[in-house]
Amino acid sequence: MHFIEAGSGEPLVLLHGLGSSCQDWEYQIPEFSRRHRVVAPSLRGFGETEITDGPHSVKTWSEDVVALIRHLDIGPVNLLGFSMGGAIAFQLATDHPDLLRRLVIVNSQPSFELDHWTKHMMVLSRIAMARAVGMSHLARFVAKRMFPEPHHAATRARMISRHSTNDRASYIAAVNALAGWSVEESLSTLVTPTLIVAADQDFTPVEEKRAYASQMPNAEVALVQNSRHITHIDQADELNRLVMQFLAQ
Repeated sequence: MHFIEAGSGEPLVLLHGLGSSCQDWEYQIPEFSRRHRVVAPSLRGFGETEITDGPHSVKTWSEDVVALIRHLDIGPVNLLGFSMGGAIAFQLATDHPDLLRRLVIVNSQPSFELDHWTKHMMVLSRIAMARAVGMSHLARFVAKRMFPEPHHAATRARMISRHSTNDRASYIAAVNALAGWSVEESLSTLVTPTLIVAADQDFTPVEEKRAYASQMPNAEVALVQNSRHITHIDQADELNRLVMQFLAQ
């Protein structure tokens, strides 16, 4: 497992989203490492971390992160997960609450059950596009949706360049791993202090995030305006402020 490490203080582990890697925390690591020992891994199958045969699962990724925490002897940690990384963070919080100090979930949810036709279509379209046109075209499609404004041009180009290098089989395996996964039934047992960050233009509405946060004993929701899905890039300063404020409580 490849990871970036910087700073000192209370440990803070950053988990990236689907098709991403530890590289995409470039706006967070310099800021967070001023007060924290930051560890940002690339998850199995992404970035420079080993590509393995066989199916992926959210639980497998979670246990990889647990192994890293124990290898570095840094637990309990503050854990921040974005999108797919948020699902992994939820799984880790469910299975290993003793390893956590605080939890931050960014534009994610505790369930990816395919309970609506739009969710089925999203899964099928991502897999079909990856198979039919390859990762470069898929990276362009996603980047244009996430960063559509003229002033996003440099960011859009950087994301396309990075995400075009994803292994197609690993990407498809990751989409299949997320589809149908859930720890929603365990929300009431998650007592770790939790910050739910919700972008106003994310795939899922803010109301859904408020609804699942209400089932958690120690969760609060923070809304980020003028942000789509990749909030740690399109509204990096605001996300950094919210996270640092939460961890300092």
